[in-house]
Amino acid sequence: MAFRLTGDSLVTFVTQEMQLVNRGEITRTDLIQAAGYVDGNRTLYTDFYTELLRAKGVTPVTGTDIAEVEYADLTQDEQELYDEVDQMFGEKWTHEEVIDFMEELDDIGIETADQMEDSFYFLGEDPWKAEEEFAKYFYLEGLCENVPESLEDCINWQAVYDGNLKYAFNSVDFDGATYFFRND
Repeated sequence: MAFRLTGDSLVTFVTQEMQLVNRGEITRTDLIQAAGYVDGNRTLYTDFYTELLRAKGVTPVTGTDIAEVEYADLTQDEQELYDEVDQMFGEKWTHEEVIDFMEELDDIGIETADQMEDSFYFLGEDPWKAEEEFAKYFYLEGLCENVPESLEDCINWQAVYDGNLKYAFNSVDFDGATYFFRND
């Protein structure tokens, strides 16, 4: 890794080299690379500008900083729900997506981690057939109903969902999946 200029040395270097950039003798990329902000063949623009802002006394705000502030502003129940959502479903979700999912949960009356844990029932992976998958799972696995395998494909599982389960469960369509929760 190349030596990177920081602090006052970086500010002085940029001030001097900007004269060359303004005259068209070098590019900004050349300047950034000359300051040591490279990794192999990659120019590290973000690292350079972040350090330059810091050197000038400006603390840059990142998405992580915003997420930490927003998380800290949540109530204790909301933080616990956030953590539970993140643990159960949101490993690949951004902070904003976890918050959006929490808003969906709030719309169906789930406001705490305990409520979510107690009412979560099923995750449908195929958004086009989630209700059918859920109905089949509910009867065959959840209630342990014995239906001969040869008849399973003859049952209209969507009709089973529409007739028997639709009002007993809430669903949340999110990020290409459907989440089913008992409606207490």
